[in-house]
Amino acid sequence: MSTKDPQTLKFQYLQKCRQYIKREGLENLLQFLESSDFFEAPASTVFHSNYPGGLCQHSLNVFESALSIYNSTLRKFEDLGQTTYQNGSLSEESIAIATLFHDISKIGLYHKKEKWRKDENNQWQSYIGYEAKDPMPLPHATKSIVMIQQYMKLTGHEMLAIEYHHSFADVSRSLDSTSKYAYTEALKISPLTLLVSQADMIASFLMEEIVEQK
Repeated sequence: MSTKDPQTLKFQYLQKCRQYIKREGLENLLQFLESSDFFEAPASTVFHSNYPGGLCQHSLNVFESALSIYNSTLRKFEDLGQTTYQNGSLSEESIAIATLFHDISKIGLYHKKEKWRKDENNQWQSYIGYEAKDPMPLPHATKSIVMIQQYMKLTGHEMLAIEYHHSFADVSRSLDSTSKYAYTEALKISPLTLLVSQADMIASFLMEEIVEQK
């Protein structure tokens, strides 16, 4: 997906939230997002969607990827009774909640800063990039869960999907066998966990741009 104007992305995001999510507390959560930098922030400093509006665009990309996989593939097997998980374990509302809000812990995280790099003539030049400064440095995914639950109650499947949306990437950085066991069990318990983690990888690595800052 190519980059879009942050206001266009904001309109699309709010529209998707209200279309797919009917849970109590949604409007209060959306009001919080609108009062924050969520719709202007990047999704990262250098890795993907590193431009104004990138965080919102990434959230939409993950949602669209997850919903597409569910509707085009998994729902068909659900209808035939050919899944290894219980029919009804996935829903469009849970997919929307777990994807559209999975990264809200990045609110207030990225700040513009003058940086330096060498140009094609090996001369130093300044540019405006981003640096991370977290005023409440809780673990990224856990922090998203905490923030969402201040406004909206999450199901267990949604919490697991948000907690492990980075797939094995986060867990593999640690040799902690307990963390690896927890991740594996989450995949067994909740099909939403696997769906969201794969959608996040598709969005981050296959759909999104890295923009060179000017």
